[in-house]
Amino acid sequence: MFATFLAFCPGFAQTTTTTTTTTTNDGKTHTASETSVYDKNVTVSAFGSFPELNQVGLSVEFLGNKKTKAMDSKSFSFYSSKVVNVAYGMMKYDVNVPGIDDLEGEGFVVELGQRTYFMGRNSGPYLGNFLSYGRISYDDDFGIFGDEGTYSYFSFFSPEAGYKIKLGPVAVDPFVGIMWKLEIKGKGYIDNRNVDEWVPRLGLKIGYEF
Repeated sequence: MFATFLAFCPGFAQTTTTTTTTTTNDGKTHTASETSVYDKNVTVSAFGSFPELNQVGLSVEFLGNKKTKAMDSKSFSFYSSKVVNVAYGMMKYDVNVPGIDDLEGEGFVVELGQRTYFMGRNSGPYLGNFLSYGRISYDDDFGIFGDEGTYSYFSFFSPEAGYKIKLGPVAVDPFVGIMWKLEIKGKGYIDNRNVDEWVPRLGLKIGYEF
């Protein structure tokens, strides 16, 4: 068994290849390799998503790695990237009191995630997941309940699927997903029992690759 490591930096990419050769008991030789290509480009996008926890914000995608795994004459390639989303968040809160409409809240959402592409260089179909934190505040116009209300949450399970279309440096990126929220105890008149832990998401990103 032996391993060969090769690294070089042409422009914005760095490539590392690891090759392993093994011989089985019947005398046959098999060669396996894994190649990683690191890409320093980024895509900066404006995005919006809805319907329950509405978001409008900015997304930065660090295009990351292409990995190719090969065994003899067969090979498989996939691409990975890191994503940071920062958004203005809007959410209605059902006060569950007859005669009183839902309250409109606003705040911020921060998400850190990773994507895996299966067809092209950071384009085509992908799957991803996010770690998220959100904080939504509600004003004090809720009569006898007085103080402001605050709703906040963490999420480590927010799977997403989409299809990134590249038009030169321009990227059009529709996506759909769902989030499971780990809710922090509400403040003021916010009662988390009136908020769903599972939130569907449908959205669109439009960006430019640098």
